[in-house]
Amino acid sequence: MLRLTLLSFIASALATITDCSKPDALFKFNALGFWPDPAIKNENSTVSYAYTNPGDTVTAGTVKYSYTYNFIPLSPTTEDLCTQTQCPILPGTYNQSSSSTFPDLTGSLTIKIEWFDSQSRPLLCAQIKTKVA
Repeated sequence: MLRLTLLSFIASALATITDCSKPDALFKFNALGFWPDPAIKNENSTVSYAYTNPGDTVTAGTVKYSYTYNFIPLSPTTEDLCTQTQCPILPGTYNQSSSSTFPDLTGSLTIKIEWFDSQSRPLLCAQIKTKVA
């Protein structure tokens, strides 16, 4: 019983990163990663992603970041796509990573990252759920 409880605790402490893209998203994920796992407050965490743009060249767009801390939604932020990745995004396969420092928080954190082109068409979506230690 103790072993099962310990395994449950370890499993609940690990981060999950999932593809939350809608079926009409223009890009397709090939791989997603997140480390360290779990995130550590005041230290860098890195998201890595490989995706394919099968068709249209994207020259502009937006990135929407949504956050939930301890199950409480926080105000989303929006950034220019081309400040977050290199534009234009030509058809092809890409491998990228992004690092940021987790704030001085302890608890559950969900981050949703959505990319849109200049006509607000969805490009991709990734969701990270983690506990900050």
